[in-house]
Amino acid sequence: MATLSARQARTFLAVAEHKSVTGAAKSINRSQTSVTKSIQDLERGLGVELFDRSSRGVTLTPYGEVLKAGAEEAAAAFEQAERFVPPALIQASPSVSRFFHMDVSDRWLDAFVATAVHQNVAGAAKQLGVTSAAVSASLRKLEDSLGSLLFERTPNAVSPTMLGRALVGQVKLARNRLHQACDELSSLEGAQRGRIRVGSLPFTRTLILPRAIGQVRRDHPAIDISTVEEPYNDLAADLRCGDIDFIIGALRGGEASSDLEEETLLEDQLSVIARCGHPLASKQKIDWPNLLEYEWILPRHETPTRELFENAIKRRGLAVPTHLVETSSLVILRGLLLETDAVTVLSRQQIVYEENAGLLTALPFPLPETSRPIGITRRAGSSASPAAKLLMSEIRKVVQDMAEKQSAA
Repeated sequence: MATLSARQARTFLAVAEHKSVTGAAKSINRSQTSVTKSIQDLERGLGVELFDRSSRGVTLTPYGEVLKAGAEEAAAAFEQAERFVPPALIQASPSVSRFFHMDVSDRWLDAFVATAVHQNVAGAAKQLGVTSAAVSASLRKLEDSLGSLLFERTPNAVSPTMLGRALVGQVKLARNRLHQACDELSSLEGAQRGRIRVGSLPFTRTLILPRAIGQVRRDHPAIDISTVEEPYNDLAADLRCGDIDFIIGALRGGEASSDLEEETLLEDQLSVIARCGHPLASKQKIDWPNLLEYEWILPRHETPTRELFENAIKRRGLAVPTHLVETSSLVILRGLLLETDAVTVLSRQQIVYEENAGLLTALPFPLPETSRPIGITRRAGSSASPAAKLLMSEIRKVVQDMAEKQSAA
């Protein structure tokens, strides 16, 4: 897949800003020949013309405008990373400043990111298809240029230092934005291509996200989609560095950081769930002592479902279930419910197929206090790729269709 390096992005932005190769070359201290070749290589690799040339200089084409937006966001990510480095260190060495202006080898960045992900030089080397010695050499050169250690070495592993963790997030965000900008060029030709990486939380995995993904794939088979299933905090970290495009699921509201923005799509509440042949399933009304006679299966502590349920029970002056089974696996949960008389608390959206098949049911013990917003979480102020916008639009349509069917029922 076509992309551009950090240095290519720097050169491209310089030409776009100065509207001339001469001015760009002077501003980034490179020869005109080098700048010209860099732009030509970039256009050849992307298969589009980024500039219109004339005797008065160069101007951006529509393709160039699209690429410029992504390159500027990438440049901003590198510049923001500068705040993690002491000013005295930047003033002491020009090479430190060059890093934050994208004047850095992509081989060094490849080694840096891969090693941070694997926390192992051998794993990074295998991913990159190079030798461990090559990775180690790139890391040393990058650390020397910054005048700082980015990793702590032990005999068995390497782990990022505090500075390394901070910088790798910004580098990944910048590089992901450059990849996305290249994907966006295809939309100008009417061909929807690209990659979508979506973080999914439990509520939407059963119905909403599969329906939306299915429709996008039917309409645009050239779009690749991958889902990431992790706890919210891990997904939020992936979102901040651009490893995923957005998160779909239960919103955090006030818990969400200011660098994330949320869009509410619907409100949902929890239900007490059991198998259809459960002794309580035939009752018109049940109370808490009835439920305490049976074993409970609950998600881990600090998950929204667990907290909402326990808070609702405590507000009613009731005792929270003890001696229970804890699991975050919906597969294990379904198996336990179908094989035993245990009960759990879930959204009915998560058992829609089992309920339609007569396997699981919601017991008559309403929990209106557990209402929670469901929606999309994105990086604040960031631009979504055309492919990601398509999937988000389809998700909204699925939610609207569900609401209309529920109102008509």
